[in-house]
Amino acid sequence: MNILLINPAPTGTLKATGVLFPPLGILYLAGYIEREGYRVDVIDLAVRKRQKGLDFKKYDLVGISTDTTRHRQALRLAEKAKKRGCTVVMGGPHPGYVDEEILSTQKVDFIVHGEGEITFSELVSAVQKKDGNFDSIKGISFFHKGQVVRTPPRPFLEDLNSLPFPARHLIDMDDYRRTKLGGRPITPLITSRGCPYRCAFCASSHFWGTKVRMRSVEAILKELEELYGRYHFNAVAFLDDTFNVFPQRVADLCRGIIERKLDLWWWCLSRADLLLRNERMVSEMVRAGAKSIFIGVESPHPKTLEELKKGIDVEDMIQTVTMLKRNGLEIHAAYILGGLRETAKTIHETIRFAKRLDTNVAQFSILTPYPGTAIYEQVKDRIFQWRSPWSFFDMQHLVFKHDHLSFIRMEWLLLKAHLLYYTRSKQAIQDLWHHIRKHRLGIRTLLRFLRDQFWG
Repeated sequence: MNILLINPAPTGTLKATGVLFPPLGILYLAGYIEREGYRVDVIDLAVRKRQKGLDFKKYDLVGISTDTTRHRQALRLAEKAKKRGCTVVMGGPHPGYVDEEILSTQKVDFIVHGEGEITFSELVSAVQKKDGNFDSIKGISFFHKGQVVRTPPRPFLEDLNSLPFPARHLIDMDDYRRTKLGGRPITPLITSRGCPYRCAFCASSHFWGTKVRMRSVEAILKELEELYGRYHFNAVAFLDDTFNVFPQRVADLCRGIIERKLDLWWWCLSRADLLLRNERMVSEMVRAGAKSIFIGVESPHPKTLEELKKGIDVEDMIQTVTMLKRNGLEIHAAYILGGLRETAKTIHETIRFAKRLDTNVAQFSILTPYPGTAIYEQVKDRIFQWRSPWSFFDMQHLVFKHDHLSFIRMEWLLLKAHLLYYTRSKQAIQDLWHHIRKHRLGIRTLLRFLRDQFWG
């Protein structure tokens, strides 16, 4: 059986910022089913750019991974594959929450819910056997006699070390060298799955589970050595939802990087209060090559933080930023504008707060009710139908009827937030220009980002 896995081209914020990473999700799938003996190809349309010329005829099964903003593009791909006689499977962080909508188009045969390696492998085997025995496969949905059939959920995989490394050999890694950290080509790696927190705007804890399942430090170090030695990347982005949830494990990993003399710079997503509790861990991270940390500040307003179920104190945020600066780390701070009770006044207060924190990067986003989140359940009846199906769910557009803000006002405030922040001082303008040059993002990327913020 010949299998094709497709990653649709990025849209929204990822497209605007020009960040280009290998699609780890489908590369994990590819590595797993390749180990099972199947022939598999991977096409990343973030690199290839055009769907035109895709030859579906030589494949028996096509798998498409998509998020919310790429919903429409994924369905176009599915339709083309279906017309060529392929069995079409869709997965990723979006389809499982809207499976009936997708399956009713009759462009997709199966949807994989949640963690996909074992489920997809079993599904491929069942399709190959042509025995129609799909009810026994956990974690899928499909149409049968005009009704959506949802099989019981699949338990989360406990032993992540049992998974092969992502099948990076199936893509050209040189295509992904333009995204930089301090001038070094940077590539992603995942050391765990799961998030113990239940932020109202994020579906990660639902998709991956609330139990953090960790790869061994030895396995992570081997993958780092492969990225460093075989693929010649000397900067890494750890994409775990919360990299620092277990300080001792972080310390062990840092020690391993140092002992193996890996000249790596790296970036990670971390939770501010966990960093604040353990400055010693932060200093060890710096010794091991940490250069930049992403933290979700979200808002300086306690009521908004409570609404978002962030579970963090504003004063902790301030102290964390001070501590990270003391340790010489670049800080990427994220803010969410447009909470359900917010007004233009509170948003201006958030902008002023961000300017006082004075981090290297401030990322402002509009509250977006992604399927699978608590926020979605609260506002799903207020979503603008003319902003469907899903293309505007990119954190740059207001997609639901807000009690206090029109979509025009909200999107203007988003643009204003970025403009006010990055022109807050002469030094800030110089720092921005330095950041663009250092990370090789390019002025066209910046202008495209600001254009998309305002004009969509």
